[in-house]
Amino acid sequence: MLRNHLKLSFRNLWKNRLLSSLNLLGLSIGIGGVLTLMFSVYAYYVADNMIPDQEHIYYLKTHLADGNDYNEAVYPLLDKIKSTSPEVVAGTHLHGWGNIWLEVGDNEFQKTTTYADPEFFNVFALPLKYGNHNSALNEKYSIVLTDKVSKQLFGEENPVGKSLIAADTLNLTVTGVLEPISPYSSFRLDILMPNTILKDNIAFKNQNNWDSSFSPVFMKLRPDTNIQQFENRVGQLVKENYEDPTVISRMEVIPHNNVRIDSIPVVEIIIAGNIATSIFVLLLVLVNLLNLNTSTMYRRTKDIAVRKILGGGKKGVITQFCLENGILVLLSILISGGLFFGFLLPKLNDIFGAEFGEINFSLANDYPVVIGAILLGVLVTLIVGILPTLRFISLPVSQGIKGKIDSAKGSFILRNTFIIVQFSIAIIFICVAVILNSQISFMKKADLGFEREHVIVGNIDLDYKNLDAATSIFKALLNDLEANPYVTNVATSQAIPSDYYFNYTRFYDANTDMDVRLRRSFTDAGYLSTLKIPIIKGRNFSKEMDDVEERPVIINRTAMAAFGWTTIEGKRLKFKNDDFIGNPVVGVMEDFHYQDLQNAVEPLVHYYRSEDDLDKHRYLTVRVVDGKEKEVKDMIASAFSKIDSRKNYSQSDLSERVSGQYRLMDGMLKTVNVVALLTIFISCLGMFGLISFMAKRRIKEIGIRKVLGASVLKIVVLLSKDYMILVGIAAFVAFPVAWYMMNAWLGGFAYSISIQWWMFALAGFIALCITAFTLGAQAIKAARANPVKSLRTE
Repeated sequence: MLRNHLKLSFRNLWKNRLLSSLNLLGLSIGIGGVLTLMFSVYAYYVADNMIPDQEHIYYLKTHLADGNDYNEAVYPLLDKIKSTSPEVVAGTHLHGWGNIWLEVGDNEFQKTTTYADPEFFNVFALPLKYGNHNSALNEKYSIVLTDKVSKQLFGEENPVGKSLIAADTLNLTVTGVLEPISPYSSFRLDILMPNTILKDNIAFKNQNNWDSSFSPVFMKLRPDTNIQQFENRVGQLVKENYEDPTVISRMEVIPHNNVRIDSIPVVEIIIAGNIATSIFVLLLVLVNLLNLNTSTMYRRTKDIAVRKILGGGKKGVITQFCLENGILVLLSILISGGLFFGFLLPKLNDIFGAEFGEINFSLANDYPVVIGAILLGVLVTLIVGILPTLRFISLPVSQGIKGKIDSAKGSFILRNTFIIVQFSIAIIFICVAVILNSQISFMKKADLGFEREHVIVGNIDLDYKNLDAATSIFKALLNDLEANPYVTNVATSQAIPSDYYFNYTRFYDANTDMDVRLRRSFTDAGYLSTLKIPIIKGRNFSKEMDDVEERPVIINRTAMAAFGWTTIEGKRLKFKNDDFIGNPVVGVMEDFHYQDLQNAVEPLVHYYRSEDDLDKHRYLTVRVVDGKEKEVKDMIASAFSKIDSRKNYSQSDLSERVSGQYRLMDGMLKTVNVVALLTIFISCLGMFGLISFMAKRRIKEIGIRKVLGASVLKIVVLLSKDYMILVGIAAFVAFPVAWYMMNAWLGGFAYSISIQWWMFALAGFIALCITAFTLGAQAIKAARANPVKSLRTE
């Protein structure tokens, strides 16, 4: 029986090879896209599965009275919580404090260094390839490596017990090696060290107080903990111990599984978008198959009637059609698997790998994806094999044997509904692509309050081996640049637009009773001139007038408004309840966008620092004459080649760095563009198949019309107009949905475009043009057929 079903299946697929090919192509591309998107979602959700008892791990989020928030807390808070709260099983800080240099033999490496409490592994029992959880961070000079770093330093051997030289003087002992960590994990580790090694660091001691929040705090709580009561107790500790508890509105206790979304909010949008897109594409594939299968059923009513006359039951007919579709689905899964490994997964890594790390498929770990693909194939097979068949096997034998299908007119309504649904989905994605492209273009071209063109940015944070010698060469370079006719301005600074540290300080003005949180950075006297940021009150920094010891400052317009000032005469930035005389405010700069346009301009303060203070600045910024960038870059690179440093000097254009802020959104745009193209392509495949089928059904009618004098254009219109009307209806269904979705999305931006009517018109026009081309090509072919042959067709 199965052999006969298979033989009939292959015969029918070959007989309808055009529709079979269209189905196979649409299925392969659609399932390949769904597999790629869902694999990224799967990889994201299982990335932290290696953490035992994750449901009992929480972190603290600080909410300020001014509406801001961050995931750090003051350092002594954790010890106070552990000593007063029996619910806490273990707790740890997890923070950076400069990336340490490691030496193994003649090789030097600098890796991302994370510091944690000795009981880190009691909170996060990350699996160790080598070493012991209980003692890995107990010793002050211990170090735990990731598997990747371990292989770079020691190859495949077990490095536990081996020594490393760190920061030229520290002798560290390797006490553990972590198992490989997913790039989607909340842990971005290279090396892990105990924070006890920082206890003698003067800068760390100064920050280890009840006023400076710089470290995330993680705690493992008992399963029966009442989180609300525990949170209230933490809030009480804040009131009792913080130097100024009035600035804190709430200390929130949040489950650890929220930390990735909390740290990078756009991740939630990407994951939700991938899930929604997968559902839409899968729905599109199903609708397309149902449409084409329903159309082919009209020609197979006689086959079904004959089967019923010969004693065949509904079960046999359904089995036959499920088997035919199952063959197509199986082939499409194999083809989509090749697409996934050979093209789609590498493309996904190209788009998002720089931000989140590359993901790789491993059958041993990712077998649920394979099982999911098989189940998806079975589901698709059952839906597209059973639903159209049920409609036609209910026809009376007398009508089916004659090919009369008047009672199936309801199928035309169903088919038209399917067409509207699939083109609505396609047009929604085209609208999303048009609006997203407009928003990204707006952000890249917007007036940022500074001039980014013809500005060279060099990274001078290079860990110099001989600072005095490096400073001497650097001073000579600055003199040469100032004398160079191709150079108009030179500056050194701690930050540049697109790369400002998240460093904040609170200042208080007693006259206005305003407590303002300012983002801070350090610049020399040439920074504002180089970027052409105007001064609106007071003056710029001056090498002749300003004393580094006095630490004069310049604030931005937003900061001045936040303090409620109308003048800066006699103003100083002071701390609340502090005898410090304060930093003199010498000027107010115009607001400029030092971060991307997703974020509003915050109050900002620049402290003055000498331009040749090489070990304190991170960037050299040079404005050059248009067209002379290469000569100046070569000059700077030549000077730094004479400086002995651990890092290599690198430079780029400021305009590139500013545009680079939107790399992740560019990736989203590429994904949306591909999905939009995919959806319209699959929809048009179905449309192509439908009009081919209709042309064959109406071949005699077309022949008669041509004999009676109908032109090719009239026949093309006859075959296409109904479908074009359906696409028009789909557009009007899609427009309000797309507007609602994108209007909500744009609401998350501090600066965004307004959605215009022409964006929907353009999306609709694109859909209509592609559809018209698809329909027209097949309709013209049918209209130009020889009517003599058409009339002879049985």
